[in-house]
Amino acid sequence: MTRQLLAVVVLALAMALGTAWIGWWAIPVFGAVWGVTRYGAFPAATAAVAAALAWVVLLGITALQGPAGEVSRTGGNAMALPGWFPLLLTVLFPAALGGVAAGLAHAIMPVLEGAGSTSAVVGHGEVKEES
Repeated sequence: MTRQLLAVVVLALAMALGTAWIGWWAIPVFGAVWGVTRYGAFPAATAAVAAALAWVVLLGITALQGPAGEVSRTGGNAMALPGWFPLLLTVLFPAALGGVAAGLAHAIMPVLEGAGSTSAVVGHGEVKEES
């Protein structure tokens, strides 16, 4: 459990630094790499948590430098929603990006690994070995 938590924190740090240096699209890139390399439990969920954690940290750093609460309230009022809603979207967006990228990459890995095998599926699920 501790090892998994440490891995999520390291991924969150990588995602935060990637976002700061490269941009928001670093989140799905790191998420996809996580999904390919992690054969443990729940790669999509852990990538989503790491992405949300990364952006919470970035949002907190940004809030120390400017009026993030006021901007959020103004944005919420413009959308006729509560002031906390833009902050929630700011965290859910990278969580969705990272989680979906990791889940998709993790799901297609067996397909990609199986593409080089010598067996072929024919008919109604029958497997024919090629020589």
